[in-house]
Amino acid sequence: MDFMGTSSTDYSGFRTGGKKIIVYSGQGDPVFSSKFHIKWYRSLVDEQGGLDKAQRFARLFVVPGMNHCGGGPATSQFDAFSAVVNWVENNAAPDSLLGTAPSDTPWPGRTRPLCAYPAQARYVGHGSIEVASSFVCVSPREDERHHDAEGDDD
Repeated sequence: MDFMGTSSTDYSGFRTGGKKIIVYSGQGDPVFSSKFHIKWYRSLVDEQGGLDKAQRFARLFVVPGMNHCGGGPATSQFDAFSAVVNWVENNAAPDSLLGTAPSDTPWPGRTRPLCAYPAQARYVGHGSIEVASSFVCVSPREDERHHDAEGDDD
């Protein structure tokens, strides 16, 4: 498997000239574990000197339930290409992608925000669980503060 993978986090040449990269990984992928991609991204963050610096040119999206490159019981249909074009051309970095569940899933048409790692989608507490607008992307630190504010720190 060594010939298929890379663990390099040296993107110094890539970053020049405004280049951007979106990486996505399915949590249900039976070939490549999303844990590998998360480990790689954490190394990239360390190499760049922090999440803010890494996210200037690289974003990771982990798709719950998605198999290898798509499929599975997931909101696995999304447009990463338009997101990266918008990022390069308009400097609008994607904090989320709109994922839609295909017709062959248990929830055809369901939408969810696919959040830029390490953020995760959280239900806002009202609205349909079938639509992305009922969810927000929350980073782990924001999530901890939210629970602490509610007194829910157990």
